[in-house]
Amino acid sequence: MSPTALASPETARRPHAETIPGGYTGTLLRVNLTTGKIWAQPWTPEEMRFYVGGVGLGAKILYDEVGPRVGWDHPDNRLILATGPLAGLPVWGTGGLTVVTRGALTNGATSTQANGFFGASLKFSGYDAIVIQGQAKNWVYLYINDDVVELRDARHLLGKDTWETQDALSAEHGLSGHQMSVYSIGPAGEHLVRFAAIQGDYGHVASKNGCGAVMGKKRLKAVCIVRGTQAVAAADPRGVIQAADDIAHDLKTDPSA
Repeated sequence: MSPTALASPETARRPHAETIPGGYTGTLLRVNLTTGKIWAQPWTPEEMRFYVGGVGLGAKILYDEVGPRVGWDHPDNRLILATGPLAGLPVWGTGGLTVVTRGALTNGATSTQANGFFGASLKFSGYDAIVIQGQAKNWVYLYINDDVVELRDARHLLGKDTWETQDALSAEHGLSGHQMSVYSIGPAGEHLVRFAAIQGDYGHVASKNGCGAVMGKKRLKAVCIVRGTQAVAAADPRGVIQAADDIAHDLKTDPSA
C-alpha cells in the first residue's frame, strides 16, 4: 500500500505565531482513515484559553462531532489523542497524552491518560492533538516525522503485542529510546475486546473504557511519532522552570506532597 501523505489545510489559516498562547502550536492534525486524507487544522487562541487542551479539547471535539446515536464502533466515532499546554516544556510528568473517545465498554464518552513522551514528541512535530475518524480498509499505522505524516501498511504488525510492535517499528525506522514514541494496540485491541487498552513507550497505558477496541475497530494498529524538531515556547519560560523546580523540590522533601 502506498503511504498517504499530508494534504494542504482546507480550513481557516493558522493563527500568527505571535497570537498563539505559550505552550501551544496552534494546529490539530486530522486523519480520515476511510478516505486516507490527512490535513492540518488551526484552532484559535480563544479556544485554547477556554478548553486548555487534553480532556477539555477532546470533550469539545467529541461533543461537536459525534452524535448521540453514533456507537463506539461506528466510523464516525472520533479517537482524539491530545496534549496539554505543558507538554514539550521542561516540567516533570507532562509529556504524556490524553485519549478521548466514545468507549467500547460503556458506549459512553470517556477520557484516559497515559504517561511516556508521546505528547512532547507530538508538540515537537507541530501539533497539539490528533483527531482520527473513519475506518481503514486494511490495517495501517500513522507515521509522523515533522511535516511528513503518512498512513502506512501495518499488516506485518498484526498479532504482535504492544512491546513487540514498538520493537518492530523501532527496527523498521532505525530509531530507539526517546527518538521515537509509539502507542499501539495488541491482540486484544485487534479482536475488539471491550476493555482493550492502548499502550505505548514500553509500559504506559491509556486503559479506560476500551479505547484500544475503538482503535482496533478503526484498523489503526499504531501511532508512531519521530521526535520532532520544532520548538515549544512558554509565555514565561523562567516562571515555568521555577515552578517546576519548586514542585520537584516539594516532591523530594515533603512526604505529604
